[in-house]
Amino acid sequence: MRRKSIALSLISLTMVSGGLVLGQTPPPSAQTTQTDKPQDAATQATGTIPSKSEPINAAPVQPEATPAPAPLSPSEQKAADNKAVLDALLAEATALKASYENSRRGRNKTPLSLSTYRSMELRLQMAAAADPANAPALDMANAMRMIQYAILQPSLQIAAVANRELYAHEMGQRMRDDGMQVSASGRGNSTVRFVSPQMTRQMAMQLVETAKIPEQAKALQFRRVVFSSGRRSWSYDVARGRLR
Repeated sequence: MRRKSIALSLISLTMVSGGLVLGQTPPPSAQTTQTDKPQDAATQATGTIPSKSEPINAAPVQPEATPAPAPLSPSEQKAADNKAVLDALLAEATALKASYENSRRGRNKTPLSLSTYRSMELRLQMAAAADPANAPALDMANAMRMIQYAILQPSLQIAAVANRELYAHEMGQRMRDDGMQVSASGRGNSTVRFVSPQMTRQMAMQLVETAKIPEQAKALQFRRVVFSSGRRSWSYDVARGRLR
């Protein structure tokens, strides 16, 4: 019995001691120590791993504002508009001139329009008339005129040859009753001949002075007028205006 009561007493004492141990709150220092350990570890981890530097986005440099140009006065605006129109007209004329040059050299087979160059000449003349100091427009207008002459040259030559032959025929009809024969000869009908058995130098000089032959010959671009009797002849040089 005594042993049994001693055992019970030990068991009770053990349970009381265990209850105290299980229900005992740890001292504050222990909690602080346990709590600080993870923080120290985090601090050490943070110290050992270098922090990543964040890129710094610099603000874009704004260009200095350009001051707005001052508005043009009505006269200045009109002058600027006129200059723009003139520049466009000169550019168009330059292109036409280049087209003619290419055609003359055989680089462009497109037929040239005479009316196009004539219209451009008139437009340039109007621009030059509006401003007498506008030398480029006047020079280009003259160039357009020369191009027209060049385009017309073959046709003009054909027409001139026909006109010289027609003149000789008409003069022959008019002077037929006087026994005068008139004909055109030479390259391009450049020479007109008056032939009569009664022809003398004095008669030739009289025809030159009274029949206005030199003026007509010059207008028709004859080079020579020949007066002949069949045996002798006298030649009148149209360019020099001299009978020899």
